[in-house]
Amino acid sequence: MSEEKEDFDPFATYVVPKVGILERWRRRVRDAPENIRLASQSAWRGRERGLAVVAGVFLASLVITTVFSYGIGLSQIFFDESLDGEPIDAKVEFKKAPVEGASGWTNSTSVMQDVCGELMAEYDDQLADCTVIFGRQGIHSAGFFNEDFLYAQPLEMRSVVDNENPYWINTTFEYPELREAGPPISNYRSIRFMGPEAFNGEFAKRYGENIIQGQGEWPSPENMSDQRGVILPSNIASQAKADVGDVLDEITFVYVIDSEFFDTGGVDLVQDCPGIASASENGKIYCRMPMTITNMTVLGIYQPWDLGNPTLGPNPIFTTWTVLTEQQSATLMEKDHIYLGLAVDRSQLPTSSTADASDWLDRLKVSIMDNNYTDSEVELFYTDIVGGTITFLDIFLAFIQIFDYIIMIPIVVMSLAVLVYGLILSLEQRRKEISIHRVIGADERLRGGFV
Repeated sequence: MSEEKEDFDPFATYVVPKVGILERWRRRVRDAPENIRLASQSAWRGRERGLAVVAGVFLASLVITTVFSYGIGLSQIFFDESLDGEPIDAKVEFKKAPVEGASGWTNSTSVMQDVCGELMAEYDDQLADCTVIFGRQGIHSAGFFNEDFLYAQPLEMRSVVDNENPYWINTTFEYPELREAGPPISNYRSIRFMGPEAFNGEFAKRYGENIIQGQGEWPSPENMSDQRGVILPSNIASQAKADVGDVLDEITFVYVIDSEFFDTGGVDLVQDCPGIASASENGKIYCRMPMTITNMTVLGIYQPWDLGNPTLGPNPIFTTWTVLTEQQSATLMEKDHIYLGLAVDRSQLPTSSTADASDWLDRLKVSIMDNNYTDSEVELFYTDIVGGTITFLDIFLAFIQIFDYIIMIPIVVMSLAVLVYGLILSLEQRRKEISIHRVIGADERLRGGFV
């Protein structure tokens, strides 16, 4: 023992043998439980800095992720809700307004039904239903922000006569909500004459879902035609105290025969109009003629849907065009009050994003417009109602996201400030620990591990 003490030289330099890679890993594994314990104790003792770091990272990432997810989720929810409104997904009309002697159109409802048949045969995997409808005039141009979209008029309701029900006398068909919910097209409730195809298949399913329980039904084509049926929105039925089974002696509506701007012939039109001339908020003077259908039976009352896409007159009075005489049908066709209502197969519509759905609808639109139909060479113009709704949603959501980003910026800045504060606390704590270990003799490698 004394010899070992004599051999020890405290001032001598000793070389530490080099440790291999395997040995270093073995030591790390061996020391891991103890290091984890010490790290946990250190974090607990300095938990305020640990919480600050975690809170800063968490808040910053949470805010950014939430804003982006919120925008995508809101878009999808609005899109799904929009599909619960108007059952018609596309308004397909003549490519050009009907002109006597011109090609590309027809004045026969049978030919238009054949066009529907060709569309359903050619696009059977994309379309779910098609029907011929008398209603709003042709738009003949794309987009909601062009003037032609404002000028095309629906068939406006004017009066109902029921000799057994005097409440119809005071029932108004003005629809002021239209002025508040969309562009200045018409301020009157419309009437829509549906083809037989609308009373079976996909259209019957969609419209039938809105019929109020115990208030009739969405009838079959045979019942609708045989009983000269009419289906009322609940707010109109409530005003008139009308019930299912009531017989309406007369229903009068008006259609447009001519229109002019006030400063380019509007005054002359007012003087020469054989019917009713009136000014519209869209800047035009319209000359309208009345048309009457008789002996109609109320077969159902439906719950109106929320106002949305303005392409078609919302929440109209429904009936069938089989109640019209051949002369009445021909007149409405010549005045461009006819179109095809299409129902796309919504199960085929991409739901991953509104952009994918819009692309799918655009391809269908272009394909349908590229062809002519039947031996009459009917040319079509496709107004995409669902795609238009997506456009409105994208514009609306853009404003929402801008507002979200404005809110997000100060929150992210505050989160980053908390993060920086936590890092400063952490560095200060580490600096103290390094100083302490330097005093107690820790080597350079151990002190570097604290950093």
